[in-house]
Amino acid sequence: MLIAKLESALVDAKNAQRSGSYVCPACGHRVVLHRGTRVQPYFAHRPAAPCTFPGEGETAQHVMGKRQLAAFFADWGTVTLERVLPTIQQRADCWIAHQPRAIALEFQCSPISREDVAARTQGYRDVGAYPFWLLGKRYAQQRLGWRLIDRFAGWLKGWGLCLLFWDVDRQQVRVDHHICQAATGEYQCQQTWVGSLAALVQGPHRRQWWPEPNLARFRWELDRDLRRSSDTLKPLQTAVYLTGHHLAGFPESLVTTQVTPPLFGRGVLLWRIVVAAWLFEHVLFSFATAQRLGEEAFRLVGGATAAVRFQVPLVVTHALETLLTDLVTARFLKRETNGWRVMAQPQWAADYTAWLENDEKKLG
Repeated sequence: MLIAKLESALVDAKNAQRSGSYVCPACGHRVVLHRGTRVQPYFAHRPAAPCTFPGEGETAQHVMGKRQLAAFFADWGTVTLERVLPTIQQRADCWIAHQPRAIALEFQCSPISREDVAARTQGYRDVGAYPFWLLGKRYAQQRLGWRLIDRFAGWLKGWGLCLLFWDVDRQQVRVDHHICQAATGEYQCQQTWVGSLAALVQGPHRRQWWPEPNLARFRWELDRDLRRSSDTLKPLQTAVYLTGHHLAGFPESLVTTQVTPPLFGRGVLLWRIVVAAWLFEHVLFSFATAQRLGEEAFRLVGGATAAVRFQVPLVVTHALETLLTDLVTARFLKRETNGWRVMAQPQWAADYTAWLENDEKKLG
């Protein structure tokens, strides 16, 4: 904690004297001033009287980072360190008097549950502030995955869906931006270092480019995981097996290079495989039937329509429209007044092991 109360005045730890009787501005409990050679001055609650407001321990990174961020974002408005918000029982690391909407900045260095992130995010929204999360070193070292995206990713003008990391040593923001998901399930992003608030507002200038998925490796890994009895693949294999096919023997005509929002769990390609297997069990089907099957397949691949800070409510509908268009273009389906008629069946591998052997040769 950088700010404590002495009588009726707020005092910054860097200006505090040891002789003062300081209390927490949020809960009113006594706090102790800490000064050292490695860590900037800060206040801490006594172990027997922890703060009733949620927060994290004051590591050197957290203490220093809050001060650095206050300086970095100063051009957005007056910055108040550790603003206490009694109505929602929260304390923002930095509160920025930005117009037309205040910004509550959270510098997250320690582990935190999804439930706590969601509660704190909603709390700031309830008081009309924009929740702005920046992540510390432990998070910057993690591989991009759903746990990070689900908790902390948000939309930022010019950057698309992104994650923000503050590096205390460089005193810069690392932006993992334009986060998306390859058809085969891998999460992808561009990464840019930003040294000023003006550069953050301006956004990137690089063209976005994504490599095409490695289909041979995808099919090989799919078969490997099935042989290992992957719990996440069992429901998908069962769904496809009941239509007379094997998951690893999927038709190449179902392959897509499209990238999607990072919400498709195991990836949109697996979703397309399951949906197509179900659709081609029909002679004629409506969009309502296709939508129902698409949503069921979305659940099977571990998809989600929303994270803590963003949502894409029509993600299944958009993917379904793309799949149906592809199947019509390939002449497997024909559009009719009340839906689609099956004209031909995509070619599944009767002996999928032969396909895998060919793919292994491609992998070298």
